[in-house]
Amino acid sequence: MKKFVQEIDMKKLRIVFPFVEAGFGHIMTERSICDAFEKKYGEYFEIVRSEFFREGGNETLIKFEESMGREVRYYNRFPLYANLTIFLMNLFGTKIVSRFVMKQTTRGAFEASIKHMEELEPDIVVSTHWATNYYAQKMEKKPFTVMHVPDAHINAMFRYPCDFTTISMPEGYIRAVKLHKRHFKNNNLKRVPLAIRKEAFEITETREELRARWGMDDRFTIYLTEGGYGIGMAEKLCQKLAEEDLPINVIIVCGKNPDLYKRVSALKTKGNLKIYAFGFTEKVLELIAMSDLYLGKSGNGLMEPAFFGVPIVVTHSANTIERRLADHYVSYWGDAVRIFKLKKCLKFIKEAARGSKKYNDLKENRVPREAFGGEGIADVIFAELDKRFNIVESFAADKAKTE
Repeated sequence: MKKFVQEIDMKKLRIVFPFVEAGFGHIMTERSICDAFEKKYGEYFEIVRSEFFREGGNETLIKFEESMGREVRYYNRFPLYANLTIFLMNLFGTKIVSRFVMKQTTRGAFEASIKHMEELEPDIVVSTHWATNYYAQKMEKKPFTVMHVPDAHINAMFRYPCDFTTISMPEGYIRAVKLHKRHFKNNNLKRVPLAIRKEAFEITETREELRARWGMDDRFTIYLTEGGYGIGMAEKLCQKLAEEDLPINVIIVCGKNPDLYKRVSALKTKGNLKIYAFGFTEKVLELIAMSDLYLGKSGNGLMEPAFFGVPIVVTHSANTIERRLADHYVSYWGDAVRIFKLKKCLKFIKEAARGSKKYNDLKENRVPREAFGGEGIADVIFAELDKRFNIVESFAADKAKTE
């Protein structure tokens, strides 16, 4: 591994936060960390928010990012393909797989990405996606690299060399230290809180107050989703609920799937059940906070209902990565259950609306608020940067010279 560059201007280190759309968990996590870091430690740095693959309008980079998004959708549609991919990653290893993905899948993307990372001139790169960490590591003038792993364990792509790594899930931390001792040593791996968006802390209204403001009846409300791309059980479940016409509210968020939004918006009920359909919306957190039950695929998004104390039904896990994310809430906290069959989901909803014991048990196993927050991650990253670069002392000395 190349040594990171230390001959830099201590007054304002340039720290790049690259945003990558390959499943929305990466973007939301990056935003949470960047917002917190800028709020608490912005005076020490020149902070750059980079829409890495899109901001320059380079069609090759855009094509590469779109290919990663397609892979996520394929994983959800074809579980066998997803599990085979994970198996091959582990079989061939981090460096071989990383080199193949970066250099062979989209012609010219590797060279264009290195060029763009060099144009950003970072002293430090904080990534939540393995691609941008890889490019930073390959730069001629290598910056200090930080990787926050948004998954429940550190899979092969996230094990590419990095100067400092953080992970939120205790199971993932223990697994990494136990199985990858050669990679995670010299105190270069730290546990941190879950990277919930800062907007979650800004929602202080009760469920009842939120429903009233949104013009919804104050009654049992479920939230259906299948991730940012709107793939999975949600549509069929919504159709069944419309047929049953239960006296409940159904919020369904379709993400970037306009066809799904049109279809569920057109569903008719007999008047008892009310459907509130949304496409891709920035108001997801409020919609979750007003709900009594959350149903959706496994992924980073599970932290949002967990934050608001909304019991979770995991309806789909695309691969090992997502299964382990679900495990964190099902087994570690106990605020979630897995139900992959449509009829069983429908039965659970009916029983939950009547206050079943199983549903109430999930409610009682609420994840504590101190388990969440980008500021906790920012604190750990800053402490490491200060240890490596002596930031606070140098900044104070430079400031004293100008006074």
